Amino acid sequence: MDSISILLLLLSVVLSASRNIFSKGVSKFRFGTKKFFFSQFSLFLAGSIAVILVEEIHLASIVPITAMYAFIYGILLICAQWYYIAALENSNIAVCSIFYALGFIFPTISGVLFWNETITYINGFGILCVIPAVVISGLKTPKTKNKVSNAGYILPLLISMLSAGGLGIMQIVQQKSLYQEQRPEFILVGFLLASVVSFICFVFAKSDDKNVLDKKYFMSAAAGVCYGGCNLLSTTLAGRLDSAMFFPVYNIGVILLSTVLSYIIFKEKMQKKDILVFSLGIISIILLNL
Repeated sequence: MDSISILLLLLSVVLSASRNIFSKGVSKFRFGTKKFFFSQFSLFLAGSIAVILVEEIHLASIVPITAMYAFIYGILLICAQWYYIAALENSNIAVCSIFYALGFIFPTISGVLFWNETITYINGFGILCVIPAVVISGLKTPKTKNKVSNAGYILPLLISMLSAGGLGIMQIVQQKSLYQEQRPEFILVGFLLASVVSFICFVFAKSDDKNVLDKKYFMSAAAGVCYGGCNLLSTTLAGRLDSAMFFPVYNIGVILLSTVLSYIIFKEKMQKKDILVFSLGIISIILLNL
């Protein structure tokens, strides 16, 4: 791996982990409220601006197939981000980042189904490790028993994980297309679509708080800049590096850095079941790429 790829990979890890931290800052906005949707609008808009500032964009030259990929990408961005924030309200960053990272099992499976890639018994065992991780994460403990239902905690995580996997698949699809040079337009249109949908939901959402403005919106904008940047970089690296090397290094790096930062900034500590889920997630990521 050349030095430029190493630098891009490190930057992508830092941006993705920072996105996790900033997202935690706006996770107190209850899902479905005006504040929630406005925070998501500002996140995706900031991500769009970040893409425009760092890439040369030619929207007029975008071909229909890239536009279609971008539309699907935008819908997946909405599901991945909205439900990731919803899960963070009732969980810690370490567990949420594990689930989000485990979404990459779906690009792995898609490689077998659509691109004639092979999967070994060890890889299969890595996929199976995801099942106990999901089950254990859904178990209630004395500390969470009266606070949140399984649906309120696990369901958003699963939706976010599935959507994150879909994002990985679409990144690969776009990079394997005849128009892979339209990567910036692909990312930008996806983010713009997500911002427009978030704003429409903001307009029509009912609010239980007359004061819609909130100082925490700067955190959602910061998360958006990080999210836009790491999507650009991960899409670039997905076409530049071998997936067997890129995905485990990237995902494990994001998980570990997010966990360390969450402890330093938010004083988050993992319970015994969180440590077990964390360990199973790391094992799964490693086995899937042996």
